[in-house]
Amino acid sequence: MKTRSFLHERNFMILLSGVFINGIGAGVYAVSGMLLVLYLSGNVFYSGLAYFAVTLANALAFLIAPFARYVTYKKGLIVCEVLKSALLFTLPLFYATIGLNVYYVITLLFAVSLLAKFTYPIESTIMPIIVGKENIIKANAYLQTVREGMGIAFVAGAGVLVAFIGPVQAILITAVCHLLSSLTYTLFRFRQNTVPQDRQGMKQSVVAYKTDLKAGMTYISQSLIPKMIGSIIFINMALGVMVPNLPAFTLMKGNSEAIYGFYLAGLSLGVMIGTLVTPKVKECRFGLLTVIGFSSTGIAWLGTAFLPVYFSLPCFCIGSIAIGIFNILIFSSIQQQVEEAMIGRVVTVLSSAAAVGVPVGSLMGGALGSTFTPVLPVAFCGIAMLLFSASWLVHPVLRKLPAIEKASLFVQKQVQSQSV
Repeated sequence: MKTRSFLHERNFMILLSGVFINGIGAGVYAVSGMLLVLYLSGNVFYSGLAYFAVTLANALAFLIAPFARYVTYKKGLIVCEVLKSALLFTLPLFYATIGLNVYYVITLLFAVSLLAKFTYPIESTIMPIIVGKENIIKANAYLQTVREGMGIAFVAGAGVLVAFIGPVQAILITAVCHLLSSLTYTLFRFRQNTVPQDRQGMKQSVVAYKTDLKAGMTYISQSLIPKMIGSIIFINMALGVMVPNLPAFTLMKGNSEAIYGFYLAGLSLGVMIGTLVTPKVKECRFGLLTVIGFSSTGIAWLGTAFLPVYFSLPCFCIGSIAIGIFNILIFSSIQQQVEEAMIGRVVTVLSSAAAVGVPVGSLMGGALGSTFTPVLPVAFCGIAMLLFSASWLVHPVLRKLPAIEKASLFVQKQVQSQSV
């Protein structure tokens, strides 16, 4: 009997629709948010401060996400989308009435990013429920392809849009998209999680929260992830150095807001290409694939820093391919190898730990870009990718990792199943 494709599942199509709608808004938001900070402040340092706020939310995700267990998956997704929409609507409202302050914009960027960290583990958890564990890699690749495809189309267009109507007016589009996605998620029909019914006091809630958090940390500590985390933190710090400088860097390269959109579109295109080829390369040795992939990223991004825009932009795109492959393989291994009850906590702890370096890097990047030139942080990021690749090459365990589906990153599950 032929197995029904996950593409025919109602809930997957609803999730895909939400991703499509948010992809429109995210493309506009990615360009307009950072440009708005640069316009209000006129200083790259504040771009670094804004990216620090956004990435600090990523690092604090482990403090927020465990509370997701106290709402159903569906309700959590809907409410967070509505809240993000409401916050973003305040930007054009204040701009038209009392005026905008750069510190308010930075605070709002932090709040919106924090809300996204609440929904991320929910989305990670419902995916195996919707498509089944056997379809995880294909479903993630499909979803990520759509997400990055939206990024390419709408980020590139957003640069032109911002140049014509301004960043504040463009953010209004993102606010509407979040509202529409919340309405889309009301159509979900799948098995919901059991929410604790007893009204615990604050002390009991804190105890339960600490238990959940500790369980996620313990699960990860008994896996291969700790051997990877140091190098992952390092490259995230390097990305934190580079990203706040991209608005100023691209304005230097092309002297137009549209060029910033093209560079972000190039980043999305590279990640999408990586996503598309992931099912083809998943049988390759994961350790060797990582070494070769990030060596290519380092060389390409050094070209991005120093070559003219017509060569710099393709180099930036090519350098992003390895990131798309790495993210899908690691994420899919979590969904395949970790039991459902632990997926949200493991994803949250891992993403928070990996994101620790980004806020530090963003402050460094803002200082470097404002003191010297935005070219320097981009070059630094290219060198960091080469060092990341070298660290995996010299580490015997990481270098010899087999294909991701055979790597058994989360050995705790195997131990538990063997003891039953």
